[in-house]
Amino acid sequence: MDLLLEADPSKDMINDYLRDGELFVLTYKETIACVAVVKKIDDETIELKNIATKEVYRGQGYGKKMLKYLADNYKQKYKKMLVGTSENNIPFYVKQGFDKYEKTIKNYFEDNYDEEIIDGDLHCIDMYYYSKDLKN
Repeated sequence: MDLLLEADPSKDMINDYLRDGELFVLTYKETIACVAVVKKIDDETIELKNIATKEVYRGQGYGKKMLKYLADNYKQKYKKMLVGTSENNIPFYVKQGFDKYEKTIKNYFEDNYDEEIIDGDLHCIDMYYYSKDLKN
């Protein structure tokens, strides 16, 4: 839970998508390096609800490995994977193949969280949705 909270500070929201989603854990030398939660949206689409890499392992490709595993795991059954993210993380996801802009949800972070959400030096307000085609 602590690692999931680094990517999403709301225990209520995490518990909500854990109820209906699938939790994935990537380990390195028997310790958790990266976690992710994926939730089915419909018969063709899944959504990456959370992905977080332990601070000591960041920048070493574990997040990329997790995303590749998830895409490979789900491509037999689903056509696309969505991700909703803050402005700061868009370049990372685009590099991982989430290159189709879907929509923006205005004021998402302000409407759904009690506290201010800060990502790096950015005050998060809107959520940006991108998708990755799993069938390529």
